[in-house]
Amino acid sequence: MMRSPEAPDEDGEQPADVAAMLDLIRSEQERMSRRLAAGVPAILLAWGIAWFVGFMLLWLIDGARPAISVPVAVAAIAFALLMAGALVVSAVMGARMSRGIRSAPGAAWTGTVYGLVWPVGFLSLTALGQALIVNGMPPELASIYYPTASTIFVGIMYVLAGGIWRNWLSIAMGGWFIVVAAVAPFFGYPTHYLVFALAAGGVFLLGALVAWLWLRGSRRRPDAAEDVDE
Repeated sequence: MMRSPEAPDEDGEQPADVAAMLDLIRSEQERMSRRLAAGVPAILLAWGIAWFVGFMLLWLIDGARPAISVPVAVAAIAFALLMAGALVVSAVMGARMSRGIRSAPGAAWTGTVYGLVWPVGFLSLTALGQALIVNGMPPELASIYYPTASTIFVGIMYVLAGGIWRNWLSIAMGGWFIVVAAVAPFFGYPTHYLVFALAAGGVFLLGALVAWLWLRGSRRRPDAAEDVDE
């Protein structure tokens, strides 16, 4: 004989309220999403500044002559330092966001493989560029190859990340990077640096703003009070 949903169980306890359980699960998922996204605005801001300022300095080597010209060594060193700084910010914020969170074996494996693809991919692109230089690629063409190849790779990785972790912002940004990389070389040296600074660096900054607004809005919900200080 079937019991009605409201009937107590064999131990005399009322069955759990399904709606309340679903709300609890949903609230916990949102809390974890907010915690995992807490450092995303800072990460995107760091990369936005690095790309915008870095590529702008590279453009100023020859792009604003004769009014102004940044020495090649200064622009190159500043570009490298900006990228290194963005990497440090990403590493620190990523460690803070994942602190105390235990991932499932499958998720940990995916994250490890995905993380290792980044340095392997960039090293491969660098090796290919050096091989092209050895085989006669002129400096002006090399200056187009490196940022273009790197931006295409970044775009593909962002799209893959969005597909793996179901993040539409990542997919949109990655798709935009690919479009920028396909268009920028047609402007030629040194204008392509300006395109990368404005179009690619700009989308990082826009992504940081979108992520910050989402995080701010989610924290205003009543069930998000406990995350404010995390």
